[in-house]
Amino acid sequence: ANFVTGGKPVEPRSEGSGETRAKAITGGEERHLTKGDVIVIPNGVPHWFREVNGPFLYYVVKVVQ
Repeated sequence: ANFVTGGKPVEPRSEGSGETRAKAITGGEERHLTKGDVIVIPNGVPHWFREVNGPFLYYVVKVVQ
């Protein structure tokens, strides 16, 4: 899977969950993720799975302060 962080959201919209969703991200940094990779995304940093080929399992932990 390819994962993008940073940059600017394209056509952002607020969700009832307090999150912002967008169609894509422009100007972010793209990384290719493989089995066993761990990523940490600080609060407020745009992020997006740009390309996922086949089944992809991931685990999310969200901390509310």
